Amino acid sequence: MSRNSRYGRLGTLGIATPQANPTAEPEFRALLPSGVGCATVRMHADIDTPDQRLIAYFEDLGSTLSRFDTLSLGAVGVACTGSSYLLGHEKTSQLIERQSKHFGAPIVTAAAAIEEALLSLTAKQIALVSPYPDWLMEAATSYWSARGFNLVDTFSLAQAQGDTRAIYALDAASAAESINRRWQQVQADAYLITGTGMPTLPFISDLTKTTGKPVLASNLCLAWSCLKTANIELGEHGPSEMLPLLAGWESAVARL
Repeated sequence: MSRNSRYGRLGTLGIATPQANPTAEPEFRALLPSGVGCATVRMHADIDTPDQRLIAYFEDLGSTLSRFDTLSLGAVGVACTGSSYLLGHEKTSQLIERQSKHFGAPIVTAAAAIEEALLSLTAKQIALVSPYPDWLMEAATSYWSARGFNLVDTFSLAQAQGDTRAIYALDAASAAESINRRWQQVQADAYLITGTGMPTLPFISDLTKTTGKPVLASNLCLAWSCLKTANIELGEHGPSEMLPLLAGWESAVARL
């Protein structure tokens, strides 16, 4: 992999985000250690129906990644969990394997990164929170159950909404309060906030104090998995007891 002499001296990662997502890119960048570059491309689908739009993001992924042109990347993170939930694990895996070969660099989906993180923590009992409408929350629940995890609690912050893009307008502080109240009553091996569009990094540490167990989020898992996939050292963002995937990123988040 060729490296720029000044930027991205340890390597460069790519991230593909849904077209209107304001959260995935800044959180992903904040989680990367010093010396790691980041390049972004937007997944686009001119489709009003939210489930079909999410599916189109993955089915058109080859066209999206072609916009990186000749840029050399250690790995590309696809920051959309909903697409995986709707397509299912098998179809998503086949699509991503095919596109990775065509693109010439490993591609990591957010859902695959979450599963990798859960397995690394030997977590089987999972509490699941999302900002999804009911129809997508049902797909997420089915997905993780099919992957062999026991969902001890599921909770949607915005179950009545119709379009998944409404996620981007959710108030993160209010969401954190709701999640904190909910998880005070739930016992699990790990606690998962799924969805790349809702800010999660500002309150993961506080939630970990509430749960006493690992708190995972889509963007956190995606950055961790991409770094591992690209064989990039975690550096100053190495894990801690409270944050077993990546730690030391809080000051970067505070600057966002």
